[in-house]
Amino acid sequence: MGERRALLVVDLEGVAGVDTPGALISGTPEYVRAQALLTAEVNAAVEGLLAAGFQRVRVSDSHLSGSGGTNLLLESLHPAAEPCFLEEDAYAPPFFEDVQAVACLGMHAEAGLAGFCAHTVDLVGAWTCAGRGLSEADLVLALAAEAGVPAVFVSGDDVLEARLGGRVGYVRTKVALSSTRADSRPPEEVLPELSRAAALPGRPVEPLPDAPLVLTFKSGHQAALAAETGARRVDRYRVEVEGRTFRERYTRALRAASAASSVLGSAVAGEPGSASFLRDAAALFLLPGPPAHPKPPSTEAVERALRAFLSLTEGGSDEARALRALTLHMLEGHAPGVFARRALGPTLEAAVAALAEVPLSLPAGLSPEAGMSRVDAWYVLRERGLPHAPLVPHILQAYLEHLDGEGYGLHAWLLGEMAATCGLDVRLSIPERAFRDMSRLADLYWLTHLFLLDTRYLRFPPKAPGTAAWTEELLVATPWVVEQGDADLAAELAFCLQCVGEAGGGAHEALLSLISAQQRPEGDLGDAHATAGALLAFTGAEERLFPR
Repeated sequence: MGERRALLVVDLEGVAGVDTPGALISGTPEYVRAQALLTAEVNAAVEGLLAAGFQRVRVSDSHLSGSGGTNLLLESLHPAAEPCFLEEDAYAPPFFEDVQAVACLGMHAEAGLAGFCAHTVDLVGAWTCAGRGLSEADLVLALAAEAGVPAVFVSGDDVLEARLGGRVGYVRTKVALSSTRADSRPPEEVLPELSRAAALPGRPVEPLPDAPLVLTFKSGHQAALAAETGARRVDRYRVEVEGRTFRERYTRALRAASAASSVLGSAVAGEPGSASFLRDAAALFLLPGPPAHPKPPSTEAVERALRAFLSLTEGGSDEARALRALTLHMLEGHAPGVFARRALGPTLEAAVAALAEVPLSLPAGLSPEAGMSRVDAWYVLRERGLPHAPLVPHILQAYLEHLDGEGYGLHAWLLGEMAATCGLDVRLSIPERAFRDMSRLADLYWLTHLFLLDTRYLRFPPKAPGTAAWTEELLVATPWVVEQGDADLAAELAFCLQCVGEAGGGAHEALLSLISAQQRPEGDLGDAHATAGALLAFTGAEERLFPR
């Protein structure tokens, strides 16, 4: 008779003492400590499995920290442990061969729950089977059930424990406080419990229903990538996979999920361990999936925003005239049904006519706001095919150089790009995404204006090759924008997401909620620019979520 071997699948989120996302990512001080904590828990589990009569324990490390390798401290690992690390599939068929029991250590709850760092397989999708959400522990147990291998125990937080519902022995290592915070039990309490749980006999596992696996993603682009692997597209955000066995369905779903998660390479900033990488990785845990029934803003909120915007821009300043005309010009293209129902044609015509009073001179020392309003006025007139005075190329170029020299590089870039789309190219040599490593706020405004330039200010569908990548960046940025409470920027993200078909997503709903919460009783959001953005976001949502 050969050696009795157990399979121990391990992750890091459910290890006692791992209570922040930073501990999950290679290159951070917290991660170094987490490696030691994980190794200690594995050793405790191995001791228990040996006491149960196993001679060897195959340890499959499923956590991807960004290092490209195992998270275990191999030099400190129990001699009876056989460490394995397969980045493509930690639950691959060879790991289940010749094992007489399976256990899961350091696990976390499924995507969509309030567990600590809850997700399933990756940070972009949620898995379900016959309407039931699946965690990674569920996947391992289902594979074990199909292979006829009993399960010994699972360890992790309280949310996963509740979801498993007593189907398998469980060691609670922590209580989830939020998606990104947990309160762990002392490791010295958890380690002996792991040994005791591992020493108990395994239980047969009930298989999952013989039904397709459904994957729900956080963007339509992710679902489209998943569908390219052969998964069937159910709707904008969902795909499903079928197969004769659960292993076959799982393998196909894993292939689809891997294709979808490829978007993260460009959407997440920095390298593993850097501050920007940590920020964006934590944001992915907070980014919600699509709601079952997206809700448009109330008609009353739209009406109040429109009244407030028209009131704030009825003054005689150049800035007010330009903002009024540009916003209504955008609204006509972005939400034509709303525009028509509210009979805004005459209001737009009057606003455009008033642009004749906006001078187009760009003298040295002109403020960025005044310069922007003059170029906006010229742009609207030109886009609408109306008579307009020319912008003198060398004068515009000198003004852009002045702005850049005074520290207004974002304004200089945008005005140069606006003019270039109209055939007047005097752009400065400003690096692409010049503020990405300097200012999160400035870089996101740069990003939203890439959408505006590409769509000619929301008048046409996006066509730039980078649109999908820009969209994923906006999704990753959404939790940060919501946390900052920046309604002006939130509105810009919302109408950009609308123009790429993401009005039904969780990010869009979170942004719209922030804007609605900050709308004052009079309908404004504090200033004319933020109110204009809110108006475009509200009307764009009404157009897409409540079509008539």
